[in-house]
Amino acid sequence: MTEAGARRAVVDEARSWIGTPYRHLGRAKGPGGGVDCAQLVWAVFHNCGLTPFMPLEPYPRDFMMHRGVERYMRVVLDRAHPAESPLPGDVVLYRVGRLYAHGAIVDEPGWPRIVHAWYAAGLVLADDGNAHRLAGRPHKFFSLW
Repeated sequence: MTEAGARRAVVDEARSWIGTPYRHLGRAKGPGGGVDCAQLVWAVFHNCGLTPFMPLEPYPRDFMMHRGVERYMRVVLDRAHPAESPLPGDVVLYRVGRLYAHGAIVDEPGWPRIVHAWYAAGLVLADDGNAHRLAGRPHKFFSLW
C-alpha cells in the first residue's frame, strides 16, 4: 500500500469509529461498544494492518495526574517518529496533567481537524484540535511514515 493509500485508510478507519461511546480500556467499535483515546489510536492503526496486535496493559483512568513516566508516548515512539507538519493519518498527543496522555488522529483536510475519544463528550468525535476542551494544551505530532 502506498503512503497516500495508508493515510486514506487510517482516516477512513478513524472516522468509522465516530459515535462509539467512550469507555476506559474499551476496544469495541459501534453503539454497543466503547473505546478510550489510547485504544482508539491503537485499533485504527491495527485495523489498517499498520501495527501488530498489542496486548492491553491496564492503566488507571487518572494515570496522567499521578505518574511521571511517559508510558503512552513511549508506546507511540516505539512505532512512529516525531513530525513537524502533521498530515492526515498522523497522531497528535496532548499533555493532560503531568504527561502526554490524550491521543487523536489527524483528520482531513488536516490539522487542526482530529478524530478522538473524549471522556467529557462521552464518545468518539471529529473535532477541532485547538478548540474548547483542547485549547492551549501542549501537543506533539507523530507519524508512521
